Amino acid sequence: MSAFKLFLGLSVLALTMSGCAALEGLGSNVTPPTLIERTPFPKLPSNVTSNDFYLKMHLLISTDGMVKQASLENSSGDPLWDTLAIGCVLQWRYSPAMSDNKAIQMKIDQTAHVIYVPPIMMELSEIRLSNSESANQVYTDLKAGKSFDTLAVQYSIAPTKAKGGYLGKIDINRYPDDVIDALNDLKPGEFTAPLKLGVYTVIFLRAQKQTQPEALK
Repeated sequence: MSAFKLFLGLSVLALTMSGCAALEGLGSNVTPPTLIERTPFPKLPSNVTSNDFYLKMHLLISTDGMVKQASLENSSGDPLWDTLAIGCVLQWRYSPAMSDNKAIQMKIDQTAHVIYVPPIMMELSEIRLSNSESANQVYTDLKAGKSFDTLAVQYSIAPTKAKGGYLGKIDINRYPDDVIDALNDLKPGEFTAPLKLGVYTVIFLRAQKQTQPEALK
């Protein structure tokens, strides 16, 4: 599957909360969802010029940041590609919309400018934390020489904590541009400073070689 770089515009349609009618518009105490991981689209059909292709989507983002519903406003001209694209979008992950510090569902319009870029494969581990204060403490511990996978098991809130934070070899184009830039600066064995990823703060480690994380030995 080919990777595509996504330049995303966002407009909010409505807010929805369980047991409540949809609320039109945004209040000052509402934060819209933020895209934190994106599954690359398949290679564009031959009739589409990738440099000027914009895909307009209608999405429903759940309280856990999952895409519950996805539909396309415009077509690539290839029904099979459109179906595959929707399948990719349903795998995207957002930080959920928040209202008064409570996660809510939100309907949004998302526009993606789809441009082909080659995959950037990198073997990574992560420590995902709920706030910057915790992340800064973990970062201090890492700089003091403490084991990355041990700290991941102890502090990470991501499902990968069970594997010492190990993500595997992945295409880093799934992340926002600022995270991609930070990862590209890493040498094997180095870790990032804490990075904002939606409502989370994440520290990444670039693996030196393919080995089983220490926490699993």
